[in-house]
Amino acid sequence: MKIDILTLFPNMFDGFLSESIVKRAIENKKVSINAHNIRDYSKDKHKKVDDTPYGGGAGMVLMCQPIFDAVDSLKSPKSRVILMTPQGVPYNQKMASSLSKSEHLILICGHYEGFDERIRSIADMEISIGDYVLTGGELPAMIVTDSVVRLVDGVIDSESHQNDSFSDDLLDYPTYTKPQNYKGMEVPDVLVSGNHKEIEKWRQTEKIIKTLERRPDLIKHKKGYLITKDNKTGEILSVEFNKIDGFEVTPKNDARREDIISVNKMVIVKPSFAEKVIKLKVDKKMRNLYDKFNYLLTTDDEDSTAAVLDEAVRYRGFIIKNYADFMGTKYRDTILKKLGIIINELNIKMNLIYEIKESELSGKTR
Repeated sequence: MKIDILTLFPNMFDGFLSESIVKRAIENKKVSINAHNIRDYSKDKHKKVDDTPYGGGAGMVLMCQPIFDAVDSLKSPKSRVILMTPQGVPYNQKMASSLSKSEHLILICGHYEGFDERIRSIADMEISIGDYVLTGGELPAMIVTDSVVRLVDGVIDSESHQNDSFSDDLLDYPTYTKPQNYKGMEVPDVLVSGNHKEIEKWRQTEKIIKTLERRPDLIKHKKGYLITKDNKTGEILSVEFNKIDGFEVTPKNDARREDIISVNKMVIVKPSFAEKVIKLKVDKKMRNLYDKFNYLLTTDDEDSTAAVLDEAVRYRGFIIKNYADFMGTKYRDTILKKLGIIINELNIKMNLIYEIKESELSGKTR
């Protein structure tokens, strides 16, 4: 991959290009990155690149000629020209992944009051890194370059970025390293259990939990249709709605009554009612889990412990996937915390059962 950056301040990129992963990618010839001074393309004898805006106003505006000529000198049929501007499309991980497959990127860094509007005509896309304004496009260009370069084949191990935050519309799972206990804060037992299946299950669940807590806007919802009938005209109406706006349930139909129409699916659109229905369902299930959990505290039945542990893990995932949007935040967090305690305690119990078994086996082989 080749990346050319058009800027008025090429020295700003010296440190960025000579450190860490970007430096190694350049040394390993995975990517070629060059910062070009826009002034080098100016035809003005004083290398002027900006002028006052037509119509008046504060600040200076970047002129067309130097930037048009710079792009013309660098561009090839496989180039993608990108304008760094707060008016652009909000940048995200999916865009980084798409750009990492390009052969050549040309990034144009704006500065001063802005750039001549006609410069947009040579850009294939416009990118913004956030809803705020910087003094120039140099820092955004570094951010785009860094996020793209790390995804280029061979720059880092693919496993290192496959589970990145946002790669599947979720935040990344929590990670830990040594020591196992630091100032009373323990690493979750499942991570030191050696059970890779349970570790993967824990990580996937934690990704969803963290996303719900910190970025609920990332959770995607399927759309559905609400069918209603106009009482005055009798007209059947179809209204599109987001699943987040209604809780879908399967009602229990009484087949013995001929005066009732069977309903396969029903959507509760009143939030307070949906929350009450869910609370009844969750409380009933949790009471059942508590009973099983309390029984397991008095026995070393490995199969029953494993079965209840799996049930608790699956139910936590079910709540996150199906109920979390309709539960009050405080109630949801309380239930998830209780399930987390049950799961943690059962994991500890499973480990103890394994240790006892191994101890008994080693005693028999002596």
